[in-house]
Amino acid sequence: MDDQLRSLSSVEIQERAAEPRVSARAVVVDEEGRVLLVRHSDNGRAFHVLPGGRVEPGETAAEAACREVHEETGLRVEIGDLLWVREYLPERHPGHPYHRTRMQQLQLYFSAKPTSDGASPPPAPDRTQTAVVWHPLAAIGDLVLLPLGLASSLIALDPGSTADGAVYLGDLA
Repeated sequence: MDDQLRSLSSVEIQERAAEPRVSARAVVVDEEGRVLLVRHSDNGRAFHVLPGGRVEPGETAAEAACREVHEETGLRVEIGDLLWVREYLPERHPGHPYHRTRMQQLQLYFSAKPTSDGASPPPAPDRTQTAVVWHPLAAIGDLVLLPLGLASSLIALDPGSTADGAVYLGDLA
């Protein structure tokens, strides 16, 4: 639990949990057409996500994406344009095998570029995080990538793709 949450009362924590959560994620693609992903394993299920997390009070979404990439992967990045906006409404996905959170979320996905050649070990990996991987965009369908509907948007980033590049993704599972 971070210092800001420690200073909150139990009532304030409950109120914060009831509010929609805003998070920022980074889409880091290298010169070889590979995307940076974080592999997780939870309850025997392996899956991948783009690095990112909660926007903390006093920081912009772009700053949050940059901070989260470093915490989860050890890589320093420069944040670029906003690519996508995704919403998650948990009551519309009862029993989903991967999304167990009960928090409504608004996720902002930014393009990002590495600012250095190497990464240090992740200073603050997530509890279920097992690896940081670079995966070819062209083979993104080979993975369980959350949210499940995000693969087509990632494939649209490939220069040779003719896939739809919508910005508003709505409530993907």
